[in-house]
Amino acid sequence: MGITNYELGIGNWELGIGNWELRIGNYELGITNWEAFSGLGLGLLAPQAASQLLIRNS
Repeated sequence: MGITNYELGIGNWELGIGNWELRIGNYELGITNWEAFSGLGLGLLAPQAASQLLIRNS
């Protein structure tokens, strides 16, 4: 169940940040997206922080 919950969490997170699927499929596009998010103050810590929250909640 934990893995299933984590997958659902990734799905919600994907909607939250916009182009997570593209980041998985093509790392270079992901870097471009994260540069944009850095301007919003999320930076490169956003995926790490979100995954930690998902792990704690699963």
